[in-house]
Amino acid sequence: MRLKKETMSEETNIKETDSKDIASKDPGSKDKSKKEKKPFNWKKELISWAAIIVIAFVLALVITEVIIMKAEIVSGSMMPALKKDDHVIGNRLAYLFSDPQRGDVIFFEYPLSYKELYEIDPELTYKKDRALGDTTEQYHKNGEVYVKRIIGLPGEKVEIIEGKVYINDSETPLDEPYLKAKPTGSFGPYYVPEDCYFCLGDNRNASADSRAWDNPIDPETDPDRFRFVHKDKIYAKAALKTPPDMHWVEHYRYENEPAKQD
Repeated sequence: MRLKKETMSEETNIKETDSKDIASKDPGSKDKSKKEKKPFNWKKELISWAAIIVIAFVLALVITEVIIMKAEIVSGSMMPALKKDDHVIGNRLAYLFSDPQRGDVIFFEYPLSYKELYEIDPELTYKKDRALGDTTEQYHKNGEVYVKRIIGLPGEKVEIIEGKVYINDSETPLDEPYLKAKPTGSFGPYYVPEDCYFCLGDNRNASADSRAWDNPIDPETDPDRFRFVHKDKIYAKAALKTPPDMHWVEHYRYENEPAKQD
């Protein structure tokens, strides 16, 4: 019995050894078990990188042109909330399903921009700035971006008496704790048209805003044509101030919100 077992084990070892020797001697067996190396395809590689770059460019374009807006503050009219040289990110989709509210800080096209005037009548730009000469083309491709706070809503009467803002003949002025200093002067009354907004700067004594914008076309018969910001001209709602002084932009909500007129 022992001899048979040893004989059988020897035969098994011989068979296993023979099979390994045959596999090692057969050059085709390794080639079949491993994938063949293909030559590097430069054309395919370049196409894949080009696709990645195009996708990244399209995404960046969609984000900056459809979702967010980046702006640099170039004046002190919105101090202390926004100072000169601050960089702010705005939300372009903020008013997609809702209307702007009183107290919102918005980016919009300046109602008296060269672009706006040129679309109405090319000659209007000369009335605003005679130094333009004959080279008007370069001045009308882009509108001027302004940033202000919404004070008056569509259909409201806005009046400023000794620096205080009164809405719809309210006996109580708006509470405005965000102002840089106590405002001075009396203006108005102004009647805000449909789909338009009356906007003021937080640094009220040093801000060119809805109080100052007038009509270069016919100020006698239509003095308020460019005084208000149309909803279609609002680019974005200010959202985030970028570093180093990074923080969310405050959109104030008033405790003494004026009653709406019928």
